[in-house]
Amino acid sequence: MGALTESVLDFLCGDAPVRAPDKARRIAVTGFIDCIGVALAGADQPVVRNLLKSDGGGEPESRLLLSGERLPASAAALIGSAAAHALDLDDYAFANHTSAVLVPPILAEAEVVRASGARMIEAYLAGYEVWSVLARREQTYMQGAGWHPTGVYGPVGAAAALSRLRGMPRRETGNALGLAAAAGGGVMDNFGTQAKPYQAARAAEAGVAAVRRALAGLDAGPHALDGPGGFLQTISPNGHVDRASAATELGKDWYMAEHGLNIKRYPVVGAAQRCVDAALQLHADHGPEAAAIERVTARVSEAHSSVMQFRLPADAMQAKFSLEFAVVAPLIFGRLGFAEMRDECVRRDDVQSLMRKVEREEGADDDPVYPVGARHDSVRVALAGGTALESEPVHRYRGHGQNPLSHDELRAKFMDCATVTGAVPEDVAADLFERLSRLEELDGVGELTELLNISV
Repeated sequence: MGALTESVLDFLCGDAPVRAPDKARRIAVTGFIDCIGVALAGADQPVVRNLLKSDGGGEPESRLLLSGERLPASAAALIGSAAAHALDLDDYAFANHTSAVLVPPILAEAEVVRASGARMIEAYLAGYEVWSVLARREQTYMQGAGWHPTGVYGPVGAAAALSRLRGMPRRETGNALGLAAAAGGGVMDNFGTQAKPYQAARAAEAGVAAVRRALAGLDAGPHALDGPGGFLQTISPNGHVDRASAATELGKDWYMAEHGLNIKRYPVVGAAQRCVDAALQLHADHGPEAAAIERVTARVSEAHSSVMQFRLPADAMQAKFSLEFAVVAPLIFGRLGFAEMRDECVRRDDVQSLMRKVEREEGADDDPVYPVGARHDSVRVALAGGTALESEPVHRYRGHGQNPLSHDELRAKFMDCATVTGAVPEDVAADLFERLSRLEELDGVGELTELLNISV
């Protein structure tokens, strides 16, 4: 067993998660709030309905999306994660959608083992920190090589969280991580289809399965994470990965406390969030008529541009990964929310026409803090008659970990998400938000599920 794996096990099986700083714990609560909100919004998406048709049977252990319907814990994790990621409105960090993979399995297993809210927070932080250590050791842009990092690293992150939640011994924890390493996968060419949220959901399900099977006695190779034929080396596009050195920062330098979570305000890929802010700024300041726009120039980094492969999306699924739609919708409608992320909106003649006028200006990935992304993004509009409109450069969009939402802004997003389908009454959603805000004090999942004792 290598130094990296040993240090990960020291962290997961020691007392460091209990001593996590208050700032990290508060941000973890934000992750639970945001994830549950977007999951309620995504509960009726096609990927969820189709998974419910294909996944059933087994012991009804855990609540599905905090409702009255029960499923096996692995199925509850799978479908809950799919709902959380279905709209691509869930948070992310270090280019991975962490909460959508961590929160649903933690809720499912917490119900089984009767874990308190405080233990759920510790489990979340344990999974998040281990996930961040592994993902940040890779020097190559994983998306550029075709990997969907959430699906690749997610099983190990979920297994780490659940191992901590259950207080598993060192040997079983190591086996769970090794088994989870065998389950990771996900490709970029699944973006724009139901397979994209499924890749995150499969990671959550795999984390539950790895822990359960390790507890049943399945073992894994001691070098499965950091060996020459292990997880990190195998998935590395160019082999530029540090798999040898110990993760001495675990339990000392908390990535969560320093960088936090990036909370999305718009249901499009994270790489587009800054340009949406820029386009909204132009609409608010100038209100240009779409018919008068001759050209739109969106400035983004080369890496971020590569994630948004749909230049002329045909439906809402593709539009989530289209820079063209991300700037055109705000310019036309002055907003980008649930109402705009519909097939009929994407296919409107004026939307399709203006998207054809969008040009991408790709620059360097020169953000001083993050390895991908430009220092700032911006949008420029050229009008008939020669008038040019330029947005202010957007460095950190509102909701980014370095420009976080206020408590009221987070609540507003949660309420919008939780009530958009009409399945959750406004007063119930408000009560759920308040209880989630006090997650640290709750005795267990039951204090949340009693509010949503309805069938999804």
